[in-house]
Amino acid sequence: YRQMLAQREIRAQLERLGAAGAQAVYYSVDVRDAAAVARVLTEVRQRYGVIRGLIHGAGVLADRRIEDKSGEQFDAVYSTKVTGLRNLLGALANEKLKVIALFSSYTGRFGRIGLVDYVAANEVLNKIAQQESRRRPDCRVVSVNWGPWNGGMVTPGLRKVFEQEGVGLIEPGDGAAFLVREICS
Repeated sequence: YRQMLAQREIRAQLERLGAAGAQAVYYSVDVRDAAAVARVLTEVRQRYGVIRGLIHGAGVLADRRIEDKSGEQFDAVYSTKVTGLRNLLGALANEKLKVIALFSSYTGRFGRIGLVDYVAANEVLNKIAQQESRRRPDCRVVSVNWGPWNGGMVTPGLRKVFEQEGVGLIEPGDGAAFLVREICS
């Protein structure tokens, strides 16, 4: 059911982008698999030409206190962000990228109970962004420490937790506009 809903959401978004005049394509790949990432990016280059930008927003959640979290759960959360980014950057090492935008989280700075893996992964993304900005001086590199978005990984139950804590949710349109301004500044 969740997979069906996700596919429906992807198709709807691609249709919205197309209606707005954008040409958008969607590839599904496990970013933790370096060979699969390389294959997809090779296909993208062959079909569309050089790659000039990377937006990395991959993430999964497995909220549990550290003593209740399995090694597999930790690895799935941490490696989706960190190994995924390293695989993408490795496959794009020879590209003259103009922009790298990473979706990090304020939890990397402030923490949150049950998110030790997510916290660590986001702070590593911040540090990788610093390294990439030095390594690629002609590339705009940002790591945005987002708060929670109204959708995506914020389930209705989690939405209630944020509301109780007084933490506002970022509307997708507002977040997208902010990202564009941040990239272009």
